[in-house]
Amino acid sequence: MARAGAGVAAAILRNWPQFLELESSAEPPCAVILCGPGNNGGDGYVVGQHLSARGWRVEVLRELNHSHEGAAAHALANLPAAVEQHGFAMAATGHRPDIIVDALFGIGCTRPLGTEYLALFGAVAARPPRPATARWRHIPKVVAVDCPSGFDLDRGVFLAPEPPRSLDQEALTEWSTDESRRHIATDLCVTFHLPKPGHVLSALSGQRLEIVDIGLPGGAGKDAAALADLPKQPHALRLVDPVRGNRPKAFQRWFQSVTHLDKAAHKYQRGHAIVLSGGLGQGGAARMAARAALRIGAGAVTIAAPQSAVPETAAQINALMLRPLPDSYTLRGWMEDDRLRALCLGPGLGHKRAQEMVPAALWGKRATVLDADALSCFGEDPQVLFNHLHEDCILTPHEGEFRTLFPDLAAELHQSDRLTLTRRAAERAGAVVLLKGPVTVIARPDGCASVHPALRERAAPWLATAGAGDVLAGMITGLLATQDPHHRDILGAAELAVWMHVEAARQFGPGLLAEDLPDELPALMRALFA
Repeated sequence: MARAGAGVAAAILRNWPQFLELESSAEPPCAVILCGPGNNGGDGYVVGQHLSARGWRVEVLRELNHSHEGAAAHALANLPAAVEQHGFAMAATGHRPDIIVDALFGIGCTRPLGTEYLALFGAVAARPPRPATARWRHIPKVVAVDCPSGFDLDRGVFLAPEPPRSLDQEALTEWSTDESRRHIATDLCVTFHLPKPGHVLSALSGQRLEIVDIGLPGGAGKDAAALADLPKQPHALRLVDPVRGNRPKAFQRWFQSVTHLDKAAHKYQRGHAIVLSGGLGQGGAARMAARAALRIGAGAVTIAAPQSAVPETAAQINALMLRPLPDSYTLRGWMEDDRLRALCLGPGLGHKRAQEMVPAALWGKRATVLDADALSCFGEDPQVLFNHLHEDCILTPHEGEFRTLFPDLAAELHQSDRLTLTRRAAERAGAVVLLKGPVTVIARPDGCASVHPALRERAAPWLATAGAGDVLAGMITGLLATQDPHHRDILGAAELAVWMHVEAARQFGPGLLAEDLPDELPALMRALFA
């Protein structure tokens, strides 16, 4: 607790260094700390000790009639006399602080935050500014200890409070849609040892997230990747960890573990992938996917196009190979070639062609990536698709395609968590499911799942552009092509591709087009293989 509280105080000063200059002034910085009845409140008391020792004006709001136990009681007893202590009824009394510290309820919260607690934040923030001091006219920064109160760290969602029973239907609807009743926005979240699932499943846990080492084995300061090195066992939860990936040597080991690339291998030992294309004027998505597959490591990539689209496709490719694919019987015949290791179906394929080709591709039992049209074309009866799937398939839907394939699960998207939904979808489909979004979740049928956050400092909003998902499908296909057909790791390939997809976008920056992504991969890998 001593280390945790000290870490929160230090994080406040790191994130808002302007307060350092004010600590010895006539009007020092001010913090109001909301302390709950458990150890989270104890952490808050320690934060108060450290800020007060630096010259801050500190006010603690707590339940005065509550008796703490253990470490929290010790922390309360050690509050300096300069720290003001008041009951929650005094939340609106006084002047507006610079910082509000949320130390009410942290990890393990299983019920919604009561409206009486939510009201505390608004009451403190609405206090009048200190006279003649301009800086107190701003909205106070909110710092959460471990997580915002009322946040479910297992699922990454806020637990919605129960509405008052007196509300009529119209008022009930307004209550249900008013997000401000559920939580207060948090500027900084400081957690301890390692991030928890909820921290990486949602940015609602805080606009900024800091991890403080409190001395536990394998923590933030022990060079261990949070969740990332867990074995791919049933029901395991893995974090596709940006910290690990940014270390070149670690990335090289990661890349090698997924691809098993041999420096002496020729192109077909590195794997041959096929990307199916749509008809005339519809081949752009497939060409981007195929280029991404080749750039990321496949030894050879062939675009399979209908005869009508062959001249158009041939005019726009060089390193990629091209074969006409008239029908599904021809595709089944290609499966006799053992060098063919991976297929990608969906980008720009068209519904009619996808309905014909998907069963034929799955018949071959190759590593298969199904995206876009290869998913949505089965919207009327998703079970038809599920009946053809095998363990070496991966479905890569965005939320709209997820709703098409799993309408009953999708109805819960707004009120449940992406991790549980993706796991349930993978179990139903009998294949790996990758649910795309700012937080991408990948799950196997056995419950092993990975979370990849593109949040906070790793956000890449310019990835929300047409064709970016097609490129990701191609990257996964290219990585799968490099793998030994007898030792495939579908989940591992998806994890690596998703991480590199975001890194390539961040490296390019704003103005990104999907077609820029494949050509950004060489520079990314040069830097990481340096």
